[in-house]
Amino acid sequence: MFSKGVSDVYIHRGKQAVLQTTYLKECINKGLLPFIEKYHHNGNYLFWPDLASAHYSNLVKERLHEKSVPLVARQDNPPNVPQARSIETVWALLERKVYENNWEAKPFGCISSTDQAEGKRI
Repeated sequence: MFSKGVSDVYIHRGKQAVLQTTYLKECINKGLLPFIEKYHHNGNYLFWPDLASAHYSNLVKERLHEKSVPLVARQDNPPNVPQARSIETVWALLERKVYENNWEAKPFGCISSTDQAEGKRI
């Protein structure tokens, strides 16, 4: 599931943004909570998501509260601070890798397994 203390990337296959139920199931329950249990069970962490609506839905906030996961409050979470969110580094690296050879976007089903594996490697 995790390698070297870095969580797996969840790739959402859909035409719309991730819904709160999908985010809760795939990212929080299957990703974040096991990651915290394995690597940060001492409680010395702070969950700082970006400002996507699903990240701050009542459903997600209730689950995080239930599991005593400290969360940066939405009003304290400034937009456009990529230095504070490591996922922004992942997106920048992925974007650079994807477009380095004049790549053009294709529907997700057309992306080769090699390209998908490269995305996981990053």
